[in-house]
Amino acid sequence: MINRDEMLQLLCKTCPGFRDKVVEHADLWITDDGEFLLHPWMNQLCNLVEGRLSEGDYSNTDELFSLVEQLLKDGDEDVKAAVATGFLEGLQHQSRLDSKYWIPILGPLADSRCNAMNRFYGIEEVKTN
Repeated sequence: MINRDEMLQLLCKTCPGFRDKVVEHADLWITDDGEFLLHPWMNQLCNLVEGRLSEGDYSNTDELFSLVEQLLKDGDEDVKAAVATGFLEGLQHQSRLDSKYWIPILGPLADSRCNAMNRFYGIEEVKTN
């Protein structure tokens, strides 16, 4: 099982610029009592990916979304929840980038999670294949 610390290291290695973005916004993910929060990390990842894809920059996208699949498959419950609700739902709820630019990149587990959330909100499923 991949734990939160391993996940964060993998994300920083896989997504250039992510570490710098997270460090820049440390006040969002370190609480006053020193707790490290995962969802603000995932929010920063979502913002970074959204920005890059909206500029047509798909570098490292295959590696990142392969890692997302691995985290959904092999992560512990905290990791799976952070990826599903922090990153994938973040992509679903942002409005800057049309889903046609990122839906086709999803692996089967990520696609399933996104469609489950769409069903929850009463949105029609989007097929990637």
